[in-house]
Amino acid sequence: MKKYSLLIVLIMKASYAYCQTFVKGTVTDSSNQPIPLANVTFNGQNQSVKTDTSGVFYLTSEKNFNTITVSCIGFQKKTIALTQASTHELNIVLHNTTTTLNEVRVVSGSAKKRIKKKQNPAYVILENIWKNKKKNGLKLFNFYEYDKYVTTELGFDNLDSLFIKKALTSDYDSVSRKIVKDPQKNKYFVPFELIEKTEKVYGSTLLHKEKTATDGERDVGIKQQGKILDKITHTFKEIDIYQNDIEILSKTFVSPISTQGFGTYEYTLGDSVLEEGKKFYTIHYYPRQTRDFAFYGSFKVADKSFVIVDIDMRTPKKMNLNFVRNFEFKKTYSPLNDSVYLPAKNEYQGYFSLLTKDEKGIYVVRKETFSNYVFNIPQSTDFYDKIVVQTNAHQFDKDPQYWLKLEDKETATVNEVVNKVKNSKKINNVTGIIYTLSDGYINAFDGIQLGNIWASAARNDVEGIRLRFGFRTFKTENDLLKIESYTAYGLHDKKTKFGFEARYLLANNPRITISAAYLNDNEQMGLTQFNGSHLIPEAARSSKALFNRGRNYFISHIEKKMLRFDFEPIKNLHIGITATHNNIESAAPRRFSQNHLDLHSGQIKSQVTDATSDVYITYTPQKISTGFGVDEKEAYTLHPTLMLNFKRGYKGILGSNFNYNRLQVQYNNPIVLGKFGILDATLGSGKTFEALPLSILTAISSNQTYFLLPNTFALLDYYDFVADTYVEGHFEHHLNSFLLNRIPVIKKLNLRSLLTFRGVYGTISNGSKEINRSSIIYVAPTKPYFEYGFGFENIGYGNIRPLRIDFITRSDFENFNGPPNPKHGLRLSIRANF
Repeated sequence: MKKYSLLIVLIMKASYAYCQTFVKGTVTDSSNQPIPLANVTFNGQNQSVKTDTSGVFYLTSEKNFNTITVSCIGFQKKTIALTQASTHELNIVLHNTTTTLNEVRVVSGSAKKRIKKKQNPAYVILENIWKNKKKNGLKLFNFYEYDKYVTTELGFDNLDSLFIKKALTSDYDSVSRKIVKDPQKNKYFVPFELIEKTEKVYGSTLLHKEKTATDGERDVGIKQQGKILDKITHTFKEIDIYQNDIEILSKTFVSPISTQGFGTYEYTLGDSVLEEGKKFYTIHYYPRQTRDFAFYGSFKVADKSFVIVDIDMRTPKKMNLNFVRNFEFKKTYSPLNDSVYLPAKNEYQGYFSLLTKDEKGIYVVRKETFSNYVFNIPQSTDFYDKIVVQTNAHQFDKDPQYWLKLEDKETATVNEVVNKVKNSKKINNVTGIIYTLSDGYINAFDGIQLGNIWASAARNDVEGIRLRFGFRTFKTENDLLKIESYTAYGLHDKKTKFGFEARYLLANNPRITISAAYLNDNEQMGLTQFNGSHLIPEAARSSKALFNRGRNYFISHIEKKMLRFDFEPIKNLHIGITATHNNIESAAPRRFSQNHLDLHSGQIKSQVTDATSDVYITYTPQKISTGFGVDEKEAYTLHPTLMLNFKRGYKGILGSNFNYNRLQVQYNNPIVLGKFGILDATLGSGKTFEALPLSILTAISSNQTYFLLPNTFALLDYYDFVADTYVEGHFEHHLNSFLLNRIPVIKKLNLRSLLTFRGVYGTISNGSKEINRSSIIYVAPTKPYFEYGFGFENIGYGNIRPLRIDFITRSDFENFNGPPNPKHGLRLSIRANF
């Protein structure tokens, strides 16, 4: 650690030596409270820097300067003499001042000196912004059209010259002169992918519809693959600053224009200015709690119309978001007339790192330019519903001249750099490692990947240590055909298991997919009520976890054949049918009996043959998905999900033993509660209408691992509850930083708190009890069963915080099938999410 610290010091000294003048300091008020957003500049130089939320600034120049000036609205300007070229710990104190501006009296202070909301002169301005926000911009027109040019730049930052020399070899001299350099740290930003897209946007405020048609698209450089890089690339969707909450990476940030903003922000009204005869106000803002999901920055407001002309938004350094170093946004609006301002430019920047905020990391910069506005040309409702769907990689290709006309000098330079960087073996290897860590697959051969490495080993009481080897076909993320297969072997039962699945996209508009699978493996039945888009989901089965609680022989051996047809008539609405044939028996018959009474023959049987059809509907409004292959890529956004499934069993078909009908429904909706976080609510219900044996009956979703699994009960053993009619609810309230950020000392841990509650009620029919001859005594939760608790997430070290810990307590129930269940429990979750 000492060596590492020494290395950092040497690097910093080297970077300081590169500059002629370097100043690091802290700006505070007379009460020793930090002043954010103060301007610091060398005398005689126009370029300035702003202090962060801790009042800290870094100022560098390749020229020699001997004085700096520090200024901030509401404070007296101060000039400080520099006695040496490199100054490291400069403490600057500014004194308050009171200024009267025309009809507005501005009184400013530090974040610790609060004044009542209605006494704050910024409140008058914000109140008028809220009143007029529905009368702004495009909302004033019945119909509108405009062109949109979008660039997304993905790259590595905080790279030193040694790394770049090794990565670029012979191209180093030509590239190093063109890439962006941070003069404060003497580190480089190296882009490795540039995505350009042109779109035509049509909208109607009368019909409440908007349509985006892609005209051109180009992807240059090392094309990103994998969940993490994909999430980073698609970090930013359109941000509406007039909404109370802004969603980024499935987290909600309080907008500085929010009607509830005074509960999160401090506002300071700056001087009013005249530009071309028009009056504008500037309001500075910063969060009251520096670890909250909020921003600091400023926005300019036009007088009379009270529309936002431009806004800068940055996240505080201490914001506790996993892997995120910081976000920076800038939105600019151009005047159509004296009272109407339209979007002109947006720039969104995100910076991500693994351990510390100063190490090498990944950045994404998204820029949007709006032009060619046309208004009040009516379009029919059908026009907005007809969407051009991408079906191949070259559908929106354009010639190079098309892009040269659109690119500014900066984008043209990035384009030139990524065309050099894409040939770097070192940078390709780094992006390959990120892909393997995020997705769990290794590129072995052309079109073949090995994995999932995260499911290579597991343990259960039937198989002992379970080893697994798998592969899948993969050329691009837009493959029309995907094939997956795996083989597993148990060191205890000495048996080999395997599975195979193929998925193919028949049509793209509307989307039609077909899937087929064969499985000969052990499964933990009743772990989940609904499967995902894959027929053989990978590591979601509890019997394949590495660490489990108690003894578990309640595992079934299944030979399964499946066919699925999926149809998407409109975006995010899937209608499909799955045909399944199962042969089910206990994987450990001496320990776990699944016997049942055959009413027709009067015999006791241990195996069930089950031929079924499942007709399902899945609706996910507001979900954003991209891609034109059989597997779409889902953006990291909050959206509701409704799943409806009707299962029918067919006796006599292919030896099937039972006729039955089962109806199930599940609804999930993340509810945004502003600064109070997100309530993730799931409700589910199901009913089986006929008597069935244990192997195809509904077991209440339980979990005997030490890890959290969605929509399961952590303190129930498998088959503690069996029901053919049930209603359940799962609620998680993620409070983000609302509570812990307000507790001294604790807030420095950067933890986020949450509350959980789960409950289920169900019954079991006498018919199902009568045919039961298994080792399980049927018990249904006729007295509602509950689990509730609290937890902490964002646990880790530095900038990597993937851990979550829940403390759970359950209600009482009578257990007839094993030793008493624990009354309390501690459960973990490790997720590489933000």
